[in-house]
Amino acid sequence: MKFVEVLFVLFFLFFLSCAGPSPSDIAKSEKGQLFPVERGESWGFIDKKGDTVIPLKYQGAVDFSEGRALIKKDGKWGYINEWDILVITPEYEEAHKFSEGLAHVKVDGAYGYINHVGEMVIEPKFEKVTPFSEGLASVKYNGMWGYINKEGETVIEPQYEKAFGFSDGLALVLVDGKGGYVKKDGKVYIRPVFDYAEGYSEGVACVLKDGRYVYIDKYGEVILKTDFESARHFSEGAAAVSRGGEFGFINRSGLLIVQPEFDQVGDFSDGIATFRIGNKWGFVNKKGEIVIEPQFENAVSFSGGLAIVELGGGKWGYIDKKGKLVWKSFE
Repeated sequence: MKFVEVLFVLFFLFFLSCAGPSPSDIAKSEKGQLFPVERGESWGFIDKKGDTVIPLKYQGAVDFSEGRALIKKDGKWGYINEWDILVITPEYEEAHKFSEGLAHVKVDGAYGYINHVGEMVIEPKFEKVTPFSEGLASVKYNGMWGYINKEGETVIEPQYEKAFGFSDGLALVLVDGKGGYVKKDGKVYIRPVFDYAEGYSEGVACVLKDGRYVYIDKYGEVILKTDFESARHFSEGAAAVSRGGEFGFINRSGLLIVQPEFDQVGDFSDGIATFRIGNKWGFVNKKGEIVIEPQFENAVSFSGGLAIVELGGGKWGYIDKKGKLVWKSFE
């Protein structure tokens, strides 16, 4: 299976839901952390050492979340627990990871939500949905986005071009192509005036104001101005920025902690971030030190001590923080 297909299966839930990119929902249980793997188009799970914990027997598999992992069997998606016991029968054309006790699934072209035992608690009637965050989920109905609670009740009427998850009591919404922020009662808290805006992360949001990337606090006050060509949200106290087409990182004070010298970077996770120089990806720490030399065709941020890397020719695997390959998708 090609690396891009592997990434789709592992992280398609994130892309479809527009939730913040993070692969941090790997299972933590009595069996330890489990990681989905594929070999010969069969999927299963390994532990951090690379030992197979759940045999490779499924058509697809996605990270654990809240004690449940997505698996694909006979062309449909269902859920297993860490002991490989089927807890929700594979019957969905599309399904997503659990968040705050609920997971969204697709039935006959519409989205609804199920609980941990597979009961449909919010009937499938929405065009698109996102995971629950802070008790609410954004949903698309009749072409517009609004918010529902866990009882399926509409708490903010569909009225936005796009609506994202809540963080720190605020959610990013788009109105006439401009980004702004609303509270859980639907009241506009920060007017939609930004040409570019991100959701709140670590208490601040990155927005484009008057042609300049700045960071605002939850009151809408600018607390950090930058002079970079681009800027992104904070992750583990660092935010990616670019200057002259090259990327580096700043800290919460706006000081460069990693000089802009990379062609592209990812977010920090487990204290390490991915970077690309030319066509190869490697890993850098917050001191700007390269901890794993650029050698991979592609790479995904570390989570639970392992990172997914593409080795070339459609082959991929997991490495540890020393760059050692602990599992590979081929014999």
